[in-house]
Order: sequence, then C-alpha cells, then structure tokens
Amino acid sequence: MSEYFQTRSVPDNVWLGVTIENQVAKKRIDFLRNSKAPIRFLSCEPLLEDLGEMNLDSIDWVIVGGESGTSARPMKQEWVLSIQEQTEKQGSAFFFKQWGTWGSDGVKRNKHENGKLINGKIYQQMPV
Repeated sequence: MSEYFQTRSVPDNVWLGVTIENQVAKKRIDFLRNSKAPIRFLSCEPLLEDLGEMNLDSIDWVIVGGESGTSARPMKQEWVLSIQEQTEKQGSAFFFKQWGTWGSDGVKRNKHENGKLINGKIYQQMPV
C-alpha cells in the first residue's frame, strides 16, 4: 500500500485501512498513518492477542471483532477493553463488530448468540 500510494493520490472518497490481528502486525499502522487518505482505520479482527499500547495518531477509526467458524480462536474481553480505552484517550472512533464464535464469557457458541455487547452496551462509533 505504501509503495502504491507513493506515486498516486488517494481519492477523496476512499478510506484506507489495515488489519491488525496481533502484535507483529502493528508495524502496518505506520504505513497507514503516513498515507494521505481522508479516513484511516484499523481492523483488529480477528483480534488474536492483546495488542498492548498503540499509537493511534492520525488513525480515525478502530474496528474490533472476534474470529468466527469452527476453528475460531477465543478473544479476551480485556484485549477489547484495552483498545476501547486507547481509542477514547487518543480520539479515535471505536466500533465493536462482534464477539465471534467465543463469547465474552469464554463459551463457544454461534456468533449470533454471542452478539456485540460490551458490558451490556453496543459501541459502534463512526469517524467524523
């Protein structure tokens, strides 16, 4: 992506994002941050581990979700809450998509049954 947009402009109607599923993938954030996109977003799905501290400067939106399917790996609530807290402190919009196959209670079931509530609320902010 960074090479492509070195010689091209990002159209005004295009939002650019990268997937950040684990700590190793966090290096992608800098590539995105340096783009001239009108909206820059992170898709932390499937969230596979605690991402630790993140620099969200110039990141407009962070989407978080668990993995779905028969081989899905669990996502921990504390990982989600850490990202949510960081978005609030750093001014990014937070969108929680779903728990996936593993619920917030650590029980494996249909993703629709697990839903998208965090502590009884839905968080689906959009960037301005």
